[in-house]
Amino acid sequence: MALSAVEVLNHVIDVSQTLLKLLDASDVEGEKLADLSADQEDINSVKKSNLLGLIKVREEKIHQLFADFSSEELQLHKIKLQSVKELDNEILEKVKRTLQSAKGKILTLKQNKKAINQYQKL
Repeated sequence: MALSAVEVLNHVIDVSQTLLKLLDASDVEGEKLADLSADQEDINSVKKSNLLGLIKVREEKIHQLFADFSSEELQLHKIKLQSVKELDNEILEKVKRTLQSAKGKILTLKQNKKAINQYQKL
């Protein structure tokens, strides 16, 4: 049975909200986990694959939405489309902040590594 536009939109919205929650959770956990054990690295790997899986599902559903339904059909669901747009913006902002945070941490680690190397030379 083919899904209706509303069902596909609802699925995109649900996946987007789940993705945001996982991004928030991974951001908080990333701050707490400075030293990762092997088990924690495995858990992180599973979480990353879950994120990637959700991103793939979301992308497929969005493509399905525009492939299977005409613009006239989609115009009937402006409010849900607006929700998808707002969630897109939230996801983009979250990813940008996470990227900036990661860049800052990498620079800090590089500076610490340089300081350690200088100290070891003494």
